[in-house]
Amino acid sequence: MQLADLMATDVLAVSPDTTIGDAARRMIARDTGAAVVIENGDLVGLISERDLMRAIPDACSPETTVSERMSRHVMTASPGTSAPEAMAIMVEGPFRHLPVVDGGRVLGIVSMRDLMTWTSLRLRLGPLGDADEEIDSAELLATIHRMRTGAA
Repeated sequence: MQLADLMATDVLAVSPDTTIGDAARRMIARDTGAAVVIENGDLVGLISERDLMRAIPDACSPETTVSERMSRHVMTASPGTSAPEAMAIMVEGPFRHLPVVDGGRVLGIVSMRDLMTWTSLRLRLGPLGDADEEIDSAELLATIHRMRTGAA
């Protein structure tokens, strides 16, 4: 299974000068845990629920800009990245949202929840297609274990 088959394509995008208050309101309205940060057509960061939560102890104003709180060095994947590979990237990250990019353009985003849903189906129902045949269920479980426990 490739990310092109799993990713959400209705991606919330904000600019670096969007306030964190506005970004949070837009994320709530869209029921999403992250927004990509786009400047001049380029992905420059990602603002997530975690980034917003980290602003609270610092007593950040809702008028603080996204550029001050976003994650800057964002890992990305291609539409052809496999689900287990994406899960491994996110576990090693550690982060819960992975933008899917082609030619510098954000095509979609996949969350850890998306990957866990696929994993649950895969483990219950078996392979979900031809490309799914080569995926080792034991490796999927090991990746989930690393994610949940931080084990090596």
